[in-house]
Amino acid sequence: MWREKYRPTSLAEIEGQDDVIDRLKSFAERKQLPNLLLWGSRGVGKTSSVLALARELYGSHDENLFIVECRDFVEQRKKWLRADKRFRFYYDEHKSALDIFKEMIRSYAVLAPINAEFKLMAFNNADLLPVDAQQALRRIMERSSRTSRFIFITTKPSAIIPAIRSRCLNLHFQPLTLTKTRTQTKSGAMDRVLLRIASQEGLELTDQGLEMLKRYAGGDAGTAIDIMEAASVVSDSNRIGSEEIEIVVQELRKRSNKVADLIDMALAGRYQELRADLKVLMRDEKMSGKEIVEAIHDVMLHRKARLGARRLAKIMMHIGDADYKLCSAFNSMIHIEELMVRCRHWHL
Repeated sequence: MWREKYRPTSLAEIEGQDDVIDRLKSFAERKQLPNLLLWGSRGVGKTSSVLALARELYGSHDENLFIVECRDFVEQRKKWLRADKRFRFYYDEHKSALDIFKEMIRSYAVLAPINAEFKLMAFNNADLLPVDAQQALRRIMERSSRTSRFIFITTKPSAIIPAIRSRCLNLHFQPLTLTKTRTQTKSGAMDRVLLRIASQEGLELTDQGLEMLKRYAGGDAGTAIDIMEAASVVSDSNRIGSEEIEIVVQELRKRSNKVADLIDMALAGRYQELRADLKVLMRDEKMSGKEIVEAIHDVMLHRKARLGARRLAKIMMHIGDADYKLCSAFNSMIHIEELMVRCRHWHL
């Protein structure tokens, strides 16, 4: 995939985040680093910065970087722990997923790094971790300060408990569509990333195609790159314009249509069918609970003319309640089903 093929390999290659990158470069040069909280919208370079930072700190010793995808842990729990070879030594069928997770992090954090002063433990989508898991991490951070540095990557810093936020240097990643570098002010970082990839792939990305890519991606460089890659497949030439982008986006919109179908199933009381289709979306198509709630929110906004202001306000309260519960949930499907059952009383 182009997203990985063109991921920056050094801090200098990361576009549009001059202030943050300057900080990280100074840490890499001094071989010193505090615990970090990296926050900003999706696709602005947070994870890429961690990977590049580790490469500049450790070179080929990638064993000193330990990344946990919190979304996988929260949504799959013991299934994910059992499948990941890093957890096999700690896995115990008789223990809860949270206990296994804490034991693994605690044990790894105190191990001595390889040819370095400390190792990095990064938690992607850290806002999805339940509060008790975050509290356990806070205690582990304090006890392993000699061997490990913790990096929390999130789009929602407010979902990280204050005890962790206060122990980290907070670094904000700006939206790429709004950021300019010191030396270039005519186009944003997103433009440069997409045009460079198009050039290296031998493609012509038209002005209309570029603007449509940025509009649909909403500032997420990863999504924009994925759409452009898919558009290059449907294109009959080496040219990517608005027509090719539109074809790809229409396919992506089918996922939102599937969520709308779930709502209609709930309204009709077809709960068994709803549950089966929900499992397909979450387990087969890898749509997260958060993404489904966001899609439900969008569907409701499109139906607001039929709902009226008072009913829409009540629905938004239910959606907000579900979104809040997902922040500390181990099983997203339970709360999504609860939200869908409530749909039965919305009378759309």
